[in-house]
Amino acid sequence: MATPLCSLVRLLLVASIAGTPLFAQSPATASGAVRLEVRPHVGDTVSVRLEQSVEMTGVRRIGGRDSTARVASSMMMLARTMVESVAPDYTVVTMRTDSVQVSSTDDHEGQMQAQAEQALRGTTSRLRLLPDGTAEGLDGSIGAEGTALLAVMPGTLPDDPVTPGGRWTRSMSIPAVNATKGAGQVKTTFRLDSVTAAGRFAWISMKGTLRRDQSAPLAGTGERAGALSGSLVGGMKLDRRRGWVVMTWTDMTVKSTVTTPGAPNVPLHVTVRVMQRMRADERE
Repeated sequence: MATPLCSLVRLLLVASIAGTPLFAQSPATASGAVRLEVRPHVGDTVSVRLEQSVEMTGVRRIGGRDSTARVASSMMMLARTMVESVAPDYTVVTMRTDSVQVSSTDDHEGQMQAQAEQALRGTTSRLRLLPDGTAEGLDGSIGAEGTALLAVMPGTLPDDPVTPGGRWTRSMSIPAVNATKGAGQVKTTFRLDSVTAAGRFAWISMKGTLRRDQSAPLAGTGERAGALSGSLVGGMKLDRRRGWVVMTWTDMTVKSTVTTPGAPNVPLHVTVRVMQRMRADERE
């Protein structure tokens, strides 16, 4: 059962809010609204600790009884982001992964864990960050999946200044990481909860839904994932003086079914919960 579970997780992980978007401090307007956009300072370096845990539960009806299996995995990553250059329309940064640790309760995933650690550790990637938070890979070293994962959700920031209590909504397609069809849509509503410390810290919360109405084959597995439905909550703390996000946290739960060629009439009902927390070094 580990194979369909892990295949579905790889399909979903790009939807989780992870990584380190960068925001710069802009002066408040006369109405008290603040602008949130990507404009860090040349020469800045931020160290980041990213922790992720995934809980997978699969239930299949066999012989009139439910058969349940659970797999839990975790990842801890230490990385640095260095600002190379800043232009009016974009910022170029270099991201280096210094350390990666992956663990799982599934004994069959040992080789995959080692491969993931080896593939990520010591990698250096260059990204172009646009003012709305979109990230574009410049060197191709992390690929489309890695760019999406490290860049959080592209284009999440509001186009106009926002006052405390203000909301904005963003929608995005989930890349089909391990499927031959699109994975669906994520729709998230963001809220600027408050601005503290004389405008230095901005606190943003988010709530969203994930949905895909059609089934999709999982490439290379012979399995098929059914419709998806899920929800996510989270938030972030922005240090507007430094122009960095110093903390983010998200919790996403997704439900689906997976069918296998050997048992097409006995679907596996899968629930996946992905929790992530990012913390950057804080300084004056």
